[in-house]
Order: sequence, then structure tokens, then C-alpha cells
Amino acid sequence: MARIAYLNGRTYRGEAIARDDVPPLERPDRQLIYVASARLGIEFETVFWDEPDLPARGYDAAIIRTCWDYTARADEFLATLEAHERAGLRVFNSPEVVRWNARKTYLKELGASTIETIWVDKPDARNVAQAFDALDAAEVVIKPQVGAGSIATVRLKRNAWSEADLIAGPQGPAMIQPFLRAIETEGERSLFWFGGMFSHAIRKQPNAGSWLANIPSETRFFSDTPPAQAFEAAEAARARAPKGLLYVRIDLVLGDDGKWRVIEIEAIEPYLFLAFAPAGADAFVDAIARVLG
Repeated sequence: MARIAYLNGRTYRGEAIARDDVPPLERPDRQLIYVASARLGIEFETVFWDEPDLPARGYDAAIIRTCWDYTARADEFLATLEAHERAGLRVFNSPEVVRWNARKTYLKELGASTIETIWVDKPDARNVAQAFDALDAAEVVIKPQVGAGSIATVRLKRNAWSEADLIAGPQGPAMIQPFLRAIETEGERSLFWFGGMFSHAIRKQPNAGSWLANIPSETRFFSDTPPAQAFEAAEAARARAPKGLLYVRIDLVLGDDGKWRVIEIEAIEPYLFLAFAPAGADAFVDAIARVLG
């Protein structure tokens, strides 16, 4: 029986998580993973990622899963994962991948299929106004370079914003991108690969009046076959990402020019949407089994 540490965070959106529990959104996915793993003789144990003695417990590997508190403790998170590996516990995806993926400046490396982005040390009235012109955009979205869950993300309309609007946005390194109108109609696509093999795709469509495609209360999720052009754009970006990823999610939105744009690669702790594509649980566990040999 192979034993795998299922790495979990201590909190989710400010709420404490019990050691053997996961955030409510993850419970159906974890159950599917547990069932799929049983047929291959793999046992998962849910533990906090910052427990220092994990390498001494005899796990065959550790899988980063619901470590959804890491953005508030990013340096500690990376240092802890590196310490686990130095002590002999293999971590997937690796700390090197975590370091690469934690700051969204990795988008600079992914080629022409990614969304156009202006990078700033801190948003202010001057650089935001310049970004509208540089992007030739009627609306922009400002996000933190290290962040998740649309926290500190703001949407601004040209000639209809003020410096006060920036208070709700990132207060440090940020990215400014054009708002892609299709997010409100077509929605966002998430494509998943496990062990280098494509698994499934999810469409995330905001409710009427919303534009956030990753907030469960404001979004409808469903399994869907991705458009061929979206798949090609995702593969073009994946080819430039680190090799040997156990899992990766690539998010895309249709651009105003009719071309699909990669807006994010998530290789740290992505929500896998297995409850909407249950066969993905088998693909995920099969990839783990191949890694374990």
C-alpha cells in the first residue's frame, strides 16, 4: 500500500480547517480521489502542509492539494516544501515548479497565446491611465502578481474610475490586463493535464450580472469539450512551461479579437473540478501511480 500525504491548508478564506478535513468545495473531489486510489493500492492521508515531521512518517510522496492559504504565507510555504524534499519526502508538483508558478510573471515566458499584460510594482493613477492606452482597452482588470481566488482584483472602465478605486486592488506588485468581454458570455475554460496526458475540460460561466468565473456562488460550472483553438492555445503555452508536471490546469478566455488567450497556468494547488468530470479522478490517480512506479 502506497501512502500519500494529501497536503491541506490550515485556513480557507479566514476560516480554520480541521486537520483531517478540507474546504467544503473540495470534499466531493477528495472523495472521488479516495475511491479511485483504492483500486491501485494508494492511500491518502490529509495533513497540514506545514507539519515539520511529515518526512519522518514514511509517506511515499506528498501531493499539494488544498493549500489555499499559501498566498498569505508564500515564502514560508516554499521554504517548507523545500525542507520536506531535503528530508527525503518527494513533493508534487516540485518546489521548483511552485517557485516558478507562484508569481504570475511566468506569463512572460509562455509566448503569444497569453493575454497581453502590463506589469507594475504598484498600481497608481499614472500607470493605470497609461495601461489603458498601452492596451488600447475600454476596460482593464488589475490583479496581484501573487494571489488567488480573485482577492484584491478590480475592474475599471476608461474615463469612469478614480484613484480611490485602486484601494480595493493590489497594494504591491500587480498585473494590468484588458477586460475580455467574452468572460461575461462565453465564460472561462479550464483544461487539465495529469502526468502529461489531457484529462478533461470545464467551462466556468459567470451568473448574469457577474464577471468573476471562479467564485462558486457567482458562477456555473459544467464539463464541456474545449474548442479546438482553445486547446491549441493551451498546448502552445504548456509547451513552454516546466516539464514533468504531475498536474496542471490552464485557464483561457476568448479575446475580443477572436483568439483564445491563456490567462493563467495553475500548477500549485488547482481546484480540479472532479465533481463535474468524475473520470478525471481516475486519470489523476493513474498519473500518481506512474510517478510512484
